Amino acid sequence: MNEKTRFDARTEPHPVDRPGPAVWLLGAHGGAGVSTLARYWDFAGDAGREWPCGTDREVESPYVVVVCRETIEGLRAAHDLILQRRSEMLRSELLGLVTVANAAGQPAKEVRQLREIVAGATESDWAIGWHRFLGSAARSSLPTWRATDGVPLPTKGAAVAVPSDVIAAGVGIVTAIQSSLPTLRSGQ
Repeated sequence: MNEKTRFDARTEPHPVDRPGPAVWLLGAHGGAGVSTLARYWDFAGDAGREWPCGTDREVESPYVVVVCRETIEGLRAAHDLILQRRSEMLRSELLGLVTVANAAGQPAKEVRQLREIVAGATESDWAIGWHRFLGSAARSSLPTWRATDGVPLPTKGAAVAVPSDVIAAGVGIVTAIQSSLPTLRSGQ
């Protein structure tokens, strides 16, 4: 991407059934993994490449997680979005960054270093590893994890399960949401 990644901020809440998602996943680029993660996490929604308006908590969640592939271009696009939120003083609340592995194995040193820099610009970050089966899985066949389900015990030979790193990231995001709720912060 030669141009900086920039998305418009909505001026009206996303048109969703109520209650809407607790957090919006904002893909920094196409193929970031947003639709897969939104399928896995019942509390998340695809922001549709727009920042939520963040002005009416009764109608729409202001919470956002930026999602990108763990590549130089993906991380740069994510960094651009994080900087956009700061420079334009958008009303949505950025909870953190989710990076999705681009291939099996450890990424190149340059990618790891850039990930550290980009993740350092956010309050929290979570990494989703490479899952070979996702390349051939129909999204509609993927299971859904609900925060109220808790963390499942590992079972041997389980059919299709939500990967443990996806659950760990989900737990982290739900915890970040709970920590950011105004009534919890003020001790009411």
